[in-house]
Amino acid sequence: MMKLKAFRIRNFRSIVDTGWQNISPDNITCLIGQNESGKTSVLEGLKVFYSGIITEDVLRSDLSLPEVSCRFTIPKGWLIEITDNPGTELKELLSGLTHLELTRSWIADFSSVINVSGEISQYLDSLEDAWRIYLNDVTVKLEEEMASVRDMETAFSKLIEEESDIRSKLSQDDRKGFIFRLFGKKPADVDNPKNTYFPGLKNQLNELKKQKEEINEILLKKQLVKKASEKWKKLQEKCTQVDNHLKELSLKLEERHQRMTLLMRPIEDDIDAEWKEVLYDYRKTRSERELRIAELDSHIAFSGYIIEGNTEDEAEKKVNEVIQSYKSQFNNTFLGKKYFEYCPVFELFEDFGSLLPNRIDMEDIISGNENVEGYKAARNFLSLAQLDYSFFQQPSSRILKQKIENLNKTLTHNFHDFWQQSIGRNNKIHIQFELDHYNDSYEGKAGKPYLEFWIKDEGERLYPKQRSRGVRWFLSFYMELMASANIINKQMVLLVDEPGVSLHARAQEDVLKVFEDIKDKIQIIYTTHSPHLVEINKLHRILAVQRDDLDSVRSTSRILDPLQLSSASPDTLTPLQSILGNPMGGEGFSSKRFNLIVNDTGSFYMLNAIIILMGFKGKICVIPSTNVSSIPLLCNIMMGWGMDFAILLFDNDDEIQMAEHLKNSVFKTDISNRELIIRMPGTFLNSEDLLSTLDFKNYLLESREGITVPNSVYLREKELPRNFILSRFLANVKEEKIKASDFDEETLDNFRLITDLLGGLK
Repeated sequence: MMKLKAFRIRNFRSIVDTGWQNISPDNITCLIGQNESGKTSVLEGLKVFYSGIITEDVLRSDLSLPEVSCRFTIPKGWLIEITDNPGTELKELLSGLTHLELTRSWIADFSSVINVSGEISQYLDSLEDAWRIYLNDVTVKLEEEMASVRDMETAFSKLIEEESDIRSKLSQDDRKGFIFRLFGKKPADVDNPKNTYFPGLKNQLNELKKQKEEINEILLKKQLVKKASEKWKKLQEKCTQVDNHLKELSLKLEERHQRMTLLMRPIEDDIDAEWKEVLYDYRKTRSERELRIAELDSHIAFSGYIIEGNTEDEAEKKVNEVIQSYKSQFNNTFLGKKYFEYCPVFELFEDFGSLLPNRIDMEDIISGNENVEGYKAARNFLSLAQLDYSFFQQPSSRILKQKIENLNKTLTHNFHDFWQQSIGRNNKIHIQFELDHYNDSYEGKAGKPYLEFWIKDEGERLYPKQRSRGVRWFLSFYMELMASANIINKQMVLLVDEPGVSLHARAQEDVLKVFEDIKDKIQIIYTTHSPHLVEINKLHRILAVQRDDLDSVRSTSRILDPLQLSSASPDTLTPLQSILGNPMGGEGFSSKRFNLIVNDTGSFYMLNAIIILMGFKGKICVIPSTNVSSIPLLCNIMMGWGMDFAILLFDNDDEIQMAEHLKNSVFKTDISNRELIIRMPGTFLNSEDLLSTLDFKNYLLESREGITVPNSVYLREKELPRNFILSRFLANVKEEKIKASDFDEETLDNFRLITDLLGGLK
């Protein structure tokens, strides 16, 4: 149900952030770029999205942890079917979605979590934000209540002090009266303070008592609030302690990762007791932190209801209600894990990880012994043949052998649909397997069955290991892909790094045929430097990978989609330029120069030779087409990439027709009033006609010939290797074996005509 649509990789080797990159809608995506550009990192980033397993060697120098996101297309309404009781709002959101985003993030101990992202995450985050706002509001009220309680307690303490002070004064008055009576004096005989202060102090005491009672009554009512706030403080302190401990452990992990990165050793190579303890402590502390935060959040909500005057029992009941009202029963991690169960399988094809063995025991196949050599390839082979163990239980040896022979013919026939190579002219290879039994010389195995494999031709019958690297690779590649397409019960994304490096150019084209055959069942993302693995008519499949600073391998990688290829470097576009016909390394399309499209490679050589001979200094980039018929495609590419360009056409029948075609179709909507089609005069049927007959014989043919026809006609009629001759001419010019002063005036006039035309291009 889920089909990969786009990906985004962050903090993975040379990649800081690819941004969202769409893959080809027809399920075949090609990554091109120089060595060390980051192509393989893209494939490995997608692989670990599925596996979740990383080591220190993927970390960047700043030790930032990777994050890989994938966007999938899904049938509308499908998420409702696989999500239990999503609730009204979430159900409405899920019902309308036609794509799903999942993000895998790693933490300091290299464990990872898969989260749902995109619109679903935004909705769940909005609920979480509302919950946080609610908790913050309650926290503010709780802090206000705590401040109020502290103020009242302080005021109460001051009242007690004042009361104590007044009582002290009253006690002094009582003692003085006692002394007066003791010495026989009458109160009226002296100035009695009791008569002046006592009534006022008594009134003050009464007022203080009244204030104390009022405050005490309020404090009694706020005892539950005080109790809740004290627990809140303790929970906060515990959370802070856990956070601080987690930070300490994170620093230890970072130091470890830094050391292992510098040593270029994976973490598994040096697992000691101390390190195990750190990992255990880190994971335990993270779990504890989650529990502490949940406990703190719940208590804050509880405190809010206590502030409102609820009893503890009432508050406990309402906490559950408010959590349900603010928070969904789902979160990003829960749904991420749920939806990931339906995620396509991301498989990185390993070049020689599934080579067909010479022989394998049936016992190992039946038991699924993946450790035995060739198990995976044998399993793929039997899958293609649609065989299981019951097939080999045929009681009749004759019937079994006949069935095996028929299967061998079918397998070979199917293989020939993709493998076009021959040994010699017509001698194609054949794939065969046989069932046999060990004889008595094999101790412990005598009588046990085994399968034996052969790759034969009309000349020889050889074991797989005796065949060439290219044949072995392609057979392994073919079986793995075809078997995967046949047996997988859900979508697969196949990642292939540099397929067919050991293959001939024709065989590399066969790789594309296999891709085309399985693309409806399996999505393919592959890297290549080879022009034979890039289809020029399907530029929508191409993503170019290059470094931001082309002169530094420490710079970050970025990805350019088909509409951005004009800003790619010539080296990045090498496969593309080669298939378009550009034979010169370092040359190519340029957004900083004017691009001149010529009819073929031979004219490319001739025009570049003229530019050198005449010392032309203009910013011109000559782009050869593979042939005249490919010129419209080149024009469309140039226009799509927003490049300045023109087409130089000679006066032969094909190019005259092409000029009309370009005017009526390609440039029909052009309103710039620029002259994009440059027509050469009628005397020039092709670029070699720019030379006088004498100079043509001296510097191109390098021989004395009697020539009565135009130079281009002579080359065609004599079936001479035009590209080779013109390439040799350019090489001689570059080596200064031929100079402008060597040519006659007719040739030089023609060369000036060309440079004048080039000088007018802006």
